[in-house]
Amino acid sequence: MKKWFFFSAVFLSSYLVFLVASAPLLLLTNNVKLPKNVEISGVSGTIWQGEIAKVTINNIDIKDVNSALSFWSFIRLSPAIDISFGDAISSGPEGKFTLTVSSDSLILSNASLFMAANQVASQLPLPIPVNAMGNVELNVAELSVNTDNGLTCRQASGRLTWLRSSVIALDNTIKLGNIGADLSCEKGDFLAKVNPNNNLGLSFTARLLMPSQRATGEGFIKPGSQFPEALKPAMTFIGRADQQGRYQLKF
Repeated sequence: MKKWFFFSAVFLSSYLVFLVASAPLLLLTNNVKLPKNVEISGVSGTIWQGEIAKVTINNIDIKDVNSALSFWSFIRLSPAIDISFGDAISSGPEGKFTLTVSSDSLILSNASLFMAANQVASQLPLPIPVNAMGNVELNVAELSVNTDNGLTCRQASGRLTWLRSSVIALDNTIKLGNIGADLSCEKGDFLAKVNPNNNLGLSFTARLLMPSQRATGEGFIKPGSQFPEALKPAMTFIGRADQQGRYQLKF
């Protein structure tokens, strides 16, 4: 009797794994309610090994999205999915990450993202129209989000860097120097804090409020000896300097 029960359990488990492995990825995506700013197209493959031709987020196209579900993580009931997208040849963001799902958390690990700086700038409420040059690189060692009673940021470790940073503004090409931000969690929110050692004298903290997922930001620009001369006329668009010579930034 025990032997019969053992072989029945093995057969049933194997059959369930087969069903999951062969289930079309399209079946899953059709039953997931996406945010209004997200669209997907060209879904193929299975839940085990899937492909999405294009994901559009806020009018930014992410192409050639590939996913692979780890067999052993599925057996452990903590699915880990390796996702990669884009390439060095086509336009649009390029990157990869591993997403691990458990009963009470989502963990993003070994993540990297590389995209044009102007695609990022187009999403920001800037005081003057600019074209951002260079690229933005994001590296995240780990981002852990608690899913109990809404989303809260539990732990984050990573860095955002603007490589070869410069802008075209007021008919001038202006080099900005090194600009980077450290990622962290604070009171359940996700933070990106700009390192103030930059030519702009910029100190700024962007905050993603969770679980509402609303973004806010606050900081200052304090022009110093390294501040680009061509940008000084643009400071009038930001407002008046305070007694410490700082111009407030807020959204």
